[in-house]
Amino acid sequence: MSSSSNPGKTHKIDVEDLLNWLEQQPELEHLRAKADGALCEYRPGEGSPQQRILVDANREIEKKKEGFVQKLVDVVWVPGHLLRGKSYATPELDTSLNSVAKLMSISTLWDFFTTIPLFQFSLAGPLGIASGPGAVVLSFLLLWSSNVAGENSTDRRKGHSAKATWSLAAFILLCTAKTVFSGVGVDLWIGSRQIASVYAAQLAVEKLEKDKVELKRLEGGEADFQTASKRCADLEQQMKTTDRTTNDKQYISLFVQAYGPNAVTTADRGLTAKQLTQRYGSVASIPGVCRQRDALQSINIEKAKPLALAIESKTRLISDKPPLIYLESQESDIYKEHFREENGRFEWVNGNEAVGQATNQFYSNLFAGKLGLLGFSLFTLAVAVILTGAAAIMLYLISLNKEVQASFSGGLLKFRDNRINDYQDKLEQKLDNRET
Repeated sequence: MSSSSNPGKTHKIDVEDLLNWLEQQPELEHLRAKADGALCEYRPGEGSPQQRILVDANREIEKKKEGFVQKLVDVVWVPGHLLRGKSYATPELDTSLNSVAKLMSISTLWDFFTTIPLFQFSLAGPLGIASGPGAVVLSFLLLWSSNVAGENSTDRRKGHSAKATWSLAAFILLCTAKTVFSGVGVDLWIGSRQIASVYAAQLAVEKLEKDKVELKRLEGGEADFQTASKRCADLEQQMKTTDRTTNDKQYISLFVQAYGPNAVTTADRGLTAKQLTQRYGSVASIPGVCRQRDALQSINIEKAKPLALAIESKTRLISDKPPLIYLESQESDIYKEHFREENGRFEWVNGNEAVGQATNQFYSNLFAGKLGLLGFSLFTLAVAVILTGAAAIMLYLISLNKEVQASFSGGLLKFRDNRINDYQDKLEQKLDNRET
């Protein structure tokens, strides 16, 4: 068909061919049934056929009314006709569009189910029991947005190509964002406790390392120990460089400063650091800075002994017990900060932390090549990637189809309407000719 300014004048109008075509098209059965069932008013006394047989001039073919459920279904499972315009359509074209629409719908539905756990865990804190419905609503909004973007991406008529390109880009970006978290969502859905167990092991190791740092600090002592240790080292170094044969008095002076007089040292032999402190009233009063250092070190080690024993015990238990059980029994404060039991069911205290840990663990295993640890979540990610890629490619290719582009053509729509008007005029002429 050509789109001349007055198509009715440049094309032969054959009403009989039109009627025969209407009779032969199976998809127009509902129109023929509507016409056959039309009620007419017969006036035998009138002169012309048009006056004798009257049909309501305002009669319209009613569209099948869609209820709320059907509209919701069309949002989720997009009909193929929404990927084209209203100017042109054929059964073959709609069959192709239905295939593309199904692929797009499957892709967005796949993402819909895999993103629900992400929202549910994230909303668990602020919404509580309502986090489930809230997650469904948010995931549905993303599905709806993706499908709308997909629908708009096929309109590449003149002046709309940029809009179609941006719509396709929006579809790809939305689906990619959901695809990235599809495997994570499945992990949260079926393996939340396992994710928590891995995280608990990490928390346990971190706490043990902190304890070891604290133990080293306690054993190293405070500023007084550091001062005594430095002074002792300086005195010992000076003693090493002093020649007793020529500077005996200086050497003895350094020795007394470091260890105290021989008589005192002999008298104190066998006393513990605690006993020395009691004897002289304080560590700082013990004769000899090196003896003060040794006393302080001994006292520090004694103070750190409970922590040292605890570290030894925890080091053994951390490899013997499951991480969550270990954390609950040995580091209860840390356990309560991150996890809890609610009505006999294990839960995360912070849903965002759960999502973060699931994401870190999933991609750490993926990039490390530990594919066996990913299981079904890896399959979910792979399917999501394939569906998103295939849907985007098919939407782009179908948008280049000449018939799809014609379906959006305003000129073709005008041509069609003019053609219908010409058929109507011919039908009226045919009735007038029969009358004469």
